[in-house]
Amino acid sequence: MRFLMVTMQYPVAPGQSYLTTELADALTAAGHEVEVLHLDWGAASGGLTRSFTTRSGVRVVRVAPRAVGGPEMLRNASKFVMSGRHAARAAWREFDLKSFDALITWMPAIAIAPLLPLVLRAGIKHRLLFIWDFFPDHHREIGRMPGGLPFRVARAWEQRQMDRFTAIICTLPGNELYLREHYRVRPNQRVLVTPVWADATPVPSIERAAIRTRYDLPPDAPIAVFGGQLVEGRGFEQMLVAADAAQAAGSPLHYLFVGEGRLTEMIRERAAAGGNVLYRPPVPRSDYLDLLGGCDVGMVATVPGVTSFSIPSKTIDYLRAGLPVIAAVEHGNDFVAILDRYRVGRAVAFGDAAGFHRAAETLATDPGLRALARRNAPRCLDDVFDVRHAVATVLRAVQEENQGNE
Repeated sequence: MRFLMVTMQYPVAPGQSYLTTELADALTAAGHEVEVLHLDWGAASGGLTRSFTTRSGVRVVRVAPRAVGGPEMLRNASKFVMSGRHAARAAWREFDLKSFDALITWMPAIAIAPLLPLVLRAGIKHRLLFIWDFFPDHHREIGRMPGGLPFRVARAWEQRQMDRFTAIICTLPGNELYLREHYRVRPNQRVLVTPVWADATPVPSIERAAIRTRYDLPPDAPIAVFGGQLVEGRGFEQMLVAADAAQAAGSPLHYLFVGEGRLTEMIRERAAAGGNVLYRPPVPRSDYLDLLGGCDVGMVATVPGVTSFSIPSKTIDYLRAGLPVIAAVEHGNDFVAILDRYRVGRAVAFGDAAGFHRAAETLATDPGLRALARRNAPRCLDDVFDVRHAVATVLRAVQEENQGNE
C-alpha cells in the first residue's frame, strides 16, 4: 500500500527519531511505500520547501509554517489558517495524491484542514487520525488556549475535520471512552487503540561512573531523571515540589532534567540555586540513552485537571535503559496498570509530593526493585511499546474498512 503521512514532527538529523519516523520506517520495512508531508511547526515562518529521501527510503517534503505578526492569540490563530493552506498547496504541487491508498495524520486536524478536501477529491480511501492529546480540550486544560469563544470555535472546527476520517486511533482504552463521550463519532468510523511506540531494543549496560564523570553528575548520589521537552503539560511543577520535599526530608536523591523548551530557564534557575535539582542541555539520542544508564529512576508526570489520559513516550527510553519508572498520573489512567502488570515502576497520586519522592527514592536505591525492573523491561517493551503493534493497528484499520465495504 501507499501511505501519505502528514505530521508536524519528523526529525531526521543523525541520532534523532520520533514516533512518526519510527512508524514510517516500520511501514516501509513491512513492504509498503510511505511519503511524508512534514509541516515543520517549530520552524521559522516563511522558510522554503525542501524535498529529500531518507536512508530508509521515505520521501519527505518539509514545509515551514506561515503566520502574521501581532498579539499571541492572533499569531496562533493565523498560524493554523495560513500554515494549513500553505501545506495544502505544497501537497498539491509535490505529491500525486491520487496514487495513495491511505492518509495518516495526527490531531489537531485543523492544522491541515485545507488539505483534507484535496485528499477527499483525490479519492484517498482510508483516512486515519491518531489522537495523542485531545485538541482543543487538552490545550485549554494545561493553559495553552483560552476558554470561551476561541475554545468553542476551535472545538467545532476540529470536530468538522474529524468527521472526514474513516478511522480514529487512540493510545489507551480510557481515551476511546473519552472520545466517544466528548466528541461525535460517526457510525461508519472505526475507533482503534494502540499505545505509543518507539524502538524497543534494550540499551546495553554502560559504565555508570564514566557516564557520571562525563556529564559532571554526583558520583554516588541516587538520581531521578526526566528527559525531553521542557514545556507545559509535562508535570514539572510536581517534580520540583517533590524535589523540595526530598530536600526537606534529608533525602540523598537528586532530580536531573535533560532537554530544552519554554520552561528551560525555570529549570536552569532552580539548578543554579544549588540543592538537589540538576539541569543538562539536550544531547544526541545515543548519548542521551547512555546518560539514562548513569541514572537510577525515570520520572514521568502528567498535569492535574487534564481529563483525558496519556502514556508519556519518554517511558520507553527509561525502560530501554533498564530504569524503573516513577509516575504521577491521573486517576483511572490505564498506564498505571501497565507499570503494575510488568512490575517496572510505581504510580502515585497527583499532589502527593512526599509520596512521589519516597517512591522515587525507593525505586532508585533498592537493588532488588532496580534488578526486577531491568529484568522485566524487555518483555514490557516487546508486549506493549514495540512499533509493530502500531503497524498492525494501521493495517487492521484499513483491512476492516475494506471488509466493511465489500
